[in-house]
Amino acid sequence: MSGCKDVEEPIPSYLYISSIDLKTSATGEQGAAAHDIVDAWVYVDNAFIGVFEMPSTIPVLKSGKSSVTVVAGVKKNGQSDSRVAYPFYGTYNVEMDLKPAQVDTVRPVVEYKDAVRFPWLEDFEDNSLSVEGTGSNTTTDTLLITEDLTEVYGYDGDKSIRSGKVEVPLGFQKFEVSTIQAFDIPRDGREIYLELNFKCNTEFVVGVYPLNGSVVTGVSVVNFYSTADENNELQWKKAYVSLKEDLNAPANRTSDFRVFINAQTNSSDERPLLFFDNIKLVHF
Repeated sequence: MSGCKDVEEPIPSYLYISSIDLKTSATGEQGAAAHDIVDAWVYVDNAFIGVFEMPSTIPVLKSGKSSVTVVAGVKKNGQSDSRVAYPFYGTYNVEMDLKPAQVDTVRPVVEYKDAVRFPWLEDFEDNSLSVEGTGSNTTTDTLLITEDLTEVYGYDGDKSIRSGKVEVPLGFQKFEVSTIQAFDIPRDGREIYLELNFKCNTEFVVGVYPLNGSVVTGVSVVNFYSTADENNELQWKKAYVSLKEDLNAPANRTSDFRVFINAQTNSSDERPLLFFDNIKLVHF
């Protein structure tokens, strides 16, 4: 009769990652360090371990001197079922001595890659606007700058004292603004994202206007919804909107474009409100 010998299972080492932070340049050309990094894509000695929603304790079947790499993951277009490694953030790398059954804490900090470009940054801090009403069948197109500390994103009384604010009148309304500048970004399948912080009590749309003819037709990219919590308090959110798919479509590939934000509302009691900050157009 043949027998089998029990094989002792290896004891994993563990990595604990509570969050990933973002560091931006001190000179301001990358905008604020606002982010919503939710996942850690983990590699050990170039071997892919997995994607982990933070905070997370990650088992690694390896011990001894090891090279740990962490990549920052986000929700593409704000969708929980579309998680991606954000292409514009660099990796975090650290050498560690992993020990079986031991939990080591990793505190990753990532930065934008050197090749990233920021053709549009709007943080409202210079008290001016880079957007204007489009006049595209709108009933209201006023975006204001607020300095109310209860409304401003990350108000600190110093570097963060202003945000954008939209107060939509009651009744049936169509609001829309777009960038004053038209952007000429190379289109060869490369990644193009719009980042923004927002809070609102009504639905709104982010999209693009490809300037490819005398008749300009808007392309809606993502719908966002109220950020009010169970106490009806508006909570700031961060979104990463992918524009690559629409801007690289054959009809739009050679066109300059503007970014727009619009909302169609019909409220009889609560005035629709939208707030924006730290808007960034980013590409390679």
